[in-house]
Amino acid sequence: MGSSFSILNDTKHNVWITHGINWEVLTASVQGVSILLTTGMAVAGASAVAALSEPLHKAREEAKKVQDDDTEFKAHAELIKPGEKYTFSGTLSLTMTVYVMNDKLQLDKRACFTGPTHDSENIYPISQYFTNLDVT
Repeated sequence: MGSSFSILNDTKHNVWITHGINWEVLTASVQGVSILLTTGMAVAGASAVAALSEPLHKAREEAKKVQDDDTEFKAHAELIKPGEKYTFSGTLSLTMTVYVMNDKLQLDKRACFTGPTHDSENIYPISQYFTNLDVT
């Protein structure tokens, strides 16, 4: 079973869109597991969380570098022209962070969720959900 989300370019600008892990949710989950493990469960389990944290930290740093460099961002993102949409498919109610840059080099991001039911789609118009971008 799967569903999707789409980012609709309802602006007058070309935009580049990419998505990645919702770090806020993932970090909170890893911290929650770490707290549970360190408050009385196996030391080996805590070591596993520590081993997982370092690769996640490195991946997060790489994602940040791509966001900070507009040429690099465009190289990793998909060009979406006015009236077109960017679609991601995944499991039900999956949250991903979506990054949008317009041709004025303005960048915005937000968490987007795939639909809650099989074959459903959540649609996020840029003008309504990515308010740090000029739309006219």
